[in-house]
Amino acid sequence: MDKKYNIIDLFSGCGGFSQGFLKTGFEIIAASELWAPAIETYIENHKNVQVIEGDIRSPKKKQELYDLISKNKINIIIGGPPCQGYSVAGNRDPEDPRGQLYLDFVEIVDHIKPDFFIMEDVKGLINMTHVDPNLDSKQITIFKNNCIKFKRYKDLKRYSAQRELNNEENKEFFQLKQDLKKIKKQIKINLVPLIDKFLNKFKEINYKVSWKLLNSADYGVPQVRERVIFIGTKYNDIKLKFPEKTHTKDLTQKSLSDFINTESNISLKKWITSKAALKKYENWRESIEKNHIFTKHSPEFIQKLKNTPIGKNVFEKYTDSFWRLDPNRPARTVKENHGGVFVHYNFNRVCTPRELATLQSFDDSFIFKGTKSAVLKQIGNAVPPLMAKAIAENVKMLLNDLYNKKG
Repeated sequence: MDKKYNIIDLFSGCGGFSQGFLKTGFEIIAASELWAPAIETYIENHKNVQVIEGDIRSPKKKQELYDLISKNKINIIIGGPPCQGYSVAGNRDPEDPRGQLYLDFVEIVDHIKPDFFIMEDVKGLINMTHVDPNLDSKQITIFKNNCIKFKRYKDLKRYSAQRELNNEENKEFFQLKQDLKKIKKQIKINLVPLIDKFLNKFKEINYKVSWKLLNSADYGVPQVRERVIFIGTKYNDIKLKFPEKTHTKDLTQKSLSDFINTESNISLKKWITSKAALKKYENWRESIEKNHIFTKHSPEFIQKLKNTPIGKNVFEKYTDSFWRLDPNRPARTVKENHGGVFVHYNFNRVCTPRELATLQSFDDSFIFKGTKSAVLKQIGNAVPPLMAKAIAENVKMLLNDLYNKKG
């Protein structure tokens, strides 16, 4: 039995996650997205999908979604709600709504009750912390006050590097500096791992959840991109699994013997290099329609590009921005980086949006809409379709097993 299964894509972005499920034969019943350029791209490439445009946190938008899918059995809800933890190393708002969007994902899963859900997030989620939900009102007030003090200390420290503080500011800064260890300690004791909050919320709605860190390069994407993947189900007797690797960094005897012991018994391939992925574009002319848009560089910047060797950055202080691709390795994680994208391994120019989309494993037929900066942001935020396809194939097997048992 290999039936057609229905999905919803929440926080869909431009549609990388959806693409992987489409390639595996799933039917997308609905998607939701807030950002206009991503919506335009999603609609352009998924013409048969109804998109809920706007803030899915609002009861009105949730009801719009429920009404839209009311006549359909939803097998899977997928999505990547943006998350933001609280860190004492920065000035992040402990009540930043981006740290709460997963609650809307949980609420929608609880209302629709799909067979499975799959949620994607950045690797940093593993170490993110957030406010303990069990704090009483008095503890919350103390916590907020300590956060305000810490932010004030950071602000005064920054001001002192720019100008001379006045007497009142100096006194305040001195006192805050004296109390800094205590302030940090008081903040930290009221923070809990964000990932635990995820798991507990899903447990409250009776969903069993497993999570794992997956690397897109292990699934044929020409890019090293690690993401946390959650798989949840409402069936306690189902053993949750994650997709087996199809590619590996080194085809050593050890990696082959490890792989041969897995259930799939598929022959491993070596990681796809950036040159293998991008070579076909070396003779392409510029094409705005296909998002193959060249950046105009100044003569001075071109000279800097010429002086930048493979695997190095144009500017030493940057890590990923203006990093020159190594033709013999997958790319680093593709990010938007405010236009500071990768430098081509062979040419003295940065990569075009089309090339970056290919490093994300988008097909050439997938067209991005919006300004160039909006397109770069969409590409950088997307789930690589090939990794999404591996996840989709994996959960499709779980669904087939489930419905074969049901008869």
